[in-house]
Amino acid sequence: MRNPIAGGRAGQKQWAPLLAAFRHRFPDLEIHESRSSGDARRLARELAAGPYDVIVVAGGDGTISDVVDGVLTSSRPEMPLAFLPIGTGCDFIRNFKLPSDPAALAEHITNASVRRIDAGLLVSRDASGHEQRRHFANIASVGISGEIVDAVNAPGRKRILNGPVRFLVHAALAILRYRPYDFEVLIDGMQVHQGLLAIAAIANGGWFGGGMNITPDADVADGLFDIAVMREEKILGLLNLLGRLHSAGHVGHPLLSFHKGRRVEVRPRDPKRFPVEIDGEMPIRGGFVAEILPQALTIRT
Repeated sequence: MRNPIAGGRAGQKQWAPLLAAFRHRFPDLEIHESRSSGDARRLARELAAGPYDVIVVAGGDGTISDVVDGVLTSSRPEMPLAFLPIGTGCDFIRNFKLPSDPAALAEHITNASVRRIDAGLLVSRDASGHEQRRHFANIASVGISGEIVDAVNAPGRKRILNGPVRFLVHAALAILRYRPYDFEVLIDGMQVHQGLLAIAAIANGGWFGGGMNITPDADVADGLFDIAVMREEKILGLLNLLGRLHSAGHVGHPLLSFHKGRRVEVRPRDPKRFPVEIDGEMPIRGGFVAEILPQALTIRT
């Protein structure tokens, strides 16, 4: 399954050699392309119920997240997934150390054994009070990260920049307008923070934001979330902290704490200023509960 717009022009250049390599290894390969928002979720749900051995996802974090949600809500949630890194961020795939050469990647996935990893489930309510349920693969976060994702994905904006550079530019612009957010974080029923925050990241994997290693100890198969709570309130301090994330230099910072848990509840004090992103997309608004689903996802990596 492919998102044809993932990664912009760079993604288009990556696709041809990847397709050739995978056709060589998988002669019965079928190509299914998502065409609109939510289409990857629908396709994944349909393909999971079909006569296939594996769904190979060609796209970035948003496409992977949609496919994961589609498969886990299908009649065959154990359908194996494999991943081709084509997208703006590709942060989830960083957890697996896959080969970058197309032929080597095709051979790797051909020979890879099937294994189980965790997934996240986010439960929230819409403006009418109806429950929304959304599976995710990598990270859900609240705060300045949500504003950055909103800017990166804004419709109609020319994608002159891609990948980590795009995230860095929009991060800098968002921080110049930064005011702290006010919300409460509970982990397994215990309150770990109430008040002003810059970011709370609820992580299955270790990276977000185009290569920021927000939770270096995260393990996608340990049955636990890694939660990072960043309390910085000043613009210069936040710039310094975010600048350290690519090398995990933020670990040990006095305004940052790390936690582990199975259930995370996040409650906004001001629902109007509560930007939430899930795997680089913004499918919900308002407070939510995130639950880890141990060994829920089947992959070939």
